[in-house]
Amino acid sequence: MQKRERIVAAPRSHNAAVLIPVKAFDQAKNRLADTLSPADRARLARDLAERVARAAAPLPVFIACEDDAVAQWAASVGATAIRTNGGGLSAVVDQGVVTVAHAGFTMVCIAHGDLPAASDLGRLVEHAGVTLVPDRHGDGTNILCVPTAVGFRFAYGPGSFRRHVAEAQRLALPIRIVHDDALAWDVDTSADLPQDTHAQTARYDHDPAARATKRSMISLDLASPRRALAIAAHPDDIEFGCGATFAKWAAHGCEINHLLCTDGSKGTWDPHADLAALVATRVVEQRAAAAVLGSTGVVQFLGAVDGELEQRRSYVSDIARIIRELRPDVVLAHDPWRRWRLHPDHRAAGFLACDAVVAARDPHFFPEHGLAHHRPSALLLFESEEPDHIEDVTGFEAVKVNALLAHESQFETTMGIANTLDESARHAFDAKIRGELADFGRLAGVTSGEAFKQIFDI
Repeated sequence: MQKRERIVAAPRSHNAAVLIPVKAFDQAKNRLADTLSPADRARLARDLAERVARAAAPLPVFIACEDDAVAQWAASVGATAIRTNGGGLSAVVDQGVVTVAHAGFTMVCIAHGDLPAASDLGRLVEHAGVTLVPDRHGDGTNILCVPTAVGFRFAYGPGSFRRHVAEAQRLALPIRIVHDDALAWDVDTSADLPQDTHAQTARYDHDPAARATKRSMISLDLASPRRALAIAAHPDDIEFGCGATFAKWAAHGCEINHLLCTDGSKGTWDPHADLAALVATRVVEQRAAAAVLGSTGVVQFLGAVDGELEQRRSYVSDIARIIRELRPDVVLAHDPWRRWRLHPDHRAAGFLACDAVVAARDPHFFPEHGLAHHRPSALLLFESEEPDHIEDVTGFEAVKVNALLAHESQFETTMGIANTLDESARHAFDAKIRGELADFGRLAGVTSGEAFKQIFDI
């Protein structure tokens, strides 16, 4: 490790501290016994703990320990030792948080003491709720920042990430998940030791671009809005993009509303199809899907021809007027900035929705509406390449699937169900949707999730 540096405590005005549980150095890292000698394991444990303690600066550092040697080491680096009674990691953290709270700190950042690339832990306490940094497997909790006075129940061990997310949800605290390759790297086994640990650590220290491209922050769950509006290109796009979220919000009393920009007239592979009949069918299917989601709102159609949606000012006016009429707290739409998006209607619908949100919020756009301007509190963009918000939709998977299956005219073209009587194809589609929800859920430590790019500065 680098030359030992003394940790300089931050002014108490920060009102946050870092707590690092540290096992006796000569008892640590036993799973590395096949690689390192006892002396080398003790040295590694001390060096890793010192790395994490330095990464906490300038915040005050507390070391939770049961060992005299660790307590002496803590004092040598300017940290405060908290002597605990053992009982496992969760119990040690419980005792440490109580002491930190009694010292007057309202926020604590609990960091494992074996993070070789730890840096800048202070940024994690800027969030008022709960911040979690999962390990690289998405299973453990490497760092957990919580308010000290909320009675948070710690549950370390295998599966701790999901348990800690659930505990934050139980307490109704805002949740932020930080996915950071550097902070996700902990050392438990020989496989966790790169051939050149110092070089790997230095790369995270001195290459901001490498750090930035491997770091993302994800929030979990908005408060259920009173009214929401989804704007999409075609019938069924809303169910694909946010169907489970709509179902969850509707179950909590939210009025959900649908606005479809096109008539869906190109949604068939049959060259001899009656397109007028298809348009009528898709209107019926969309209303049925909205009912499956629990909608008490409206389903409206802008009326553009499928495949011909454009950035037309009249369309911006029409959508802005609907926003002003419905006055939604949250608007949801396609992310128009997704790269290599093939369908022109998805791009156009996304840009139209964003333009209309801006127009609806400002009083001097389209005064001919004769309506008060309206500013939604949030814009959630689905189909995003870089989502930073997850809605926990656990328990609403089947509702999303059933709402999609209401679009029977689209079985062949979008769902891979060539024959409506083919139950195996239906089951395959069900499994595909549930798998996608599970993949997004893992990002936030929940069973199922829908992902969005969030915009709050509207």
